[in-house]
Amino acid sequence: MIDHYQAFLEAPTRDGFLKLQEEVQADVDFCAAGSFVDQLADLCQRGCYEQMFEQTELMPFGWIASPSAHLYASIAAQQTGCADDAELERFVTESLLQGLLETGDGSASDPYQVTYLSDRQDLLAYFSVDVEKQHLVRSPHGMMDVVTTTAGDQLCFLLGDLTASAQSEGRVKLGTSSAHPRLASKRLSACSPRRVW
Repeated sequence: MIDHYQAFLEAPTRDGFLKLQEEVQADVDFCAAGSFVDQLADLCQRGCYEQMFEQTELMPFGWIASPSAHLYASIAAQQTGCADDAELERFVTESLLQGLLETGDGSASDPYQVTYLSDRQDLLAYFSVDVEKQHLVRSPHGMMDVVTTTAGDQLCFLLGDLTASAQSEGRVKLGTSSAHPRLASKRLSACSPRRVW
């Protein structure tokens, strides 16, 4: 199972990321709605960095493709004095974001193909844009989330079967949230939660 993950990190490509997405989404621990990231966000907001660190060390395979999960792992490592682990997790965060970016260009004809619903927020934060409105559209490949930014730009995210998966988990969270850390590259080097949020 870990082969696609390792292969992607060693040589990040679009195809490698799509294979990783497929494998992760087939895992028994996969949760489209974001429960693992939500737990980490809660611990981070409460300043429970040791608990965060323990949780991220036990990260289920179903969450290894989440940029947010790895950013929280980086924050936890930094706050508990594990600078090398923090640097590695920042590298993984950046690699996964680049993988997501390789899946499309954000247009309606070539939307970003997200692994988790939280990936939309990660990419919006990466671009440092704010959401004015969003709506779901049916596309030939499944549901697509169309986000209009405050600057008037549109970004499209292919959700595929993620909305059905989230509904079956009883936790549909289609709205974007400001609770996730800002993932802009320039902010990754400053791992203090006061600066990242």
